[in-house]
Amino acid sequence: MLRDGLRGATMEAIAREAGIAKATLYAQFSDKDAVFGALVVSLRDTLLAAFEDGIDSDGSAAERIGSALAAHYLALSQILEGSPHASELMSEHKRLGASLRDTDLAMQDRMTTALAQAGATAPADLARLLSAASYGIALKTRDEETMAAHIRLMCRHVIDGETIAAHPAHAEIIQGN
Repeated sequence: MLRDGLRGATMEAIAREAGIAKATLYAQFSDKDAVFGALVVSLRDTLLAAFEDGIDSDGSAAERIGSALAAHYLALSQILEGSPHASELMSEHKRLGASLRDTDLAMQDRMTTALAQAGATAPADLARLLSAASYGIALKTRDEETMAAHIRLMCRHVIDGETIAAHPAHAEIIQGN
């Protein structure tokens, strides 16, 4: 699927690549979407662990969340490395249903907690925004180092802007009053 993309993959090609009979593959999976879903389920633990390493690190909420999201998308990028269909495979995220949705929600819950502790006024909304923006950066940026840097930069500006604005005393200091 990495070589041919989800649309170009066939059950016959998947079976051949796996070194099994097509009938054996069909005994386990009804179609290529089911194969793709199973692959993603097996990878979600890796992606969630990368995120958790970042969110559990030291630093401000912006640094921790930026590191967590960057690590998550770096892990995904490395999994998809070399595939001419990486963007297509990433965009299939919505079709995979509960498995990835649960992972996204777990990540958003961790971000919401960190943002609430940092004083954000709408931490759940901000967590969803950061998640969506990071996904967009990851989808549109080819170079891993640039992608990670842009995710961290976006988190720093958005989170610091939100948490500073939530505290009038901090805003006065910044404005020089």
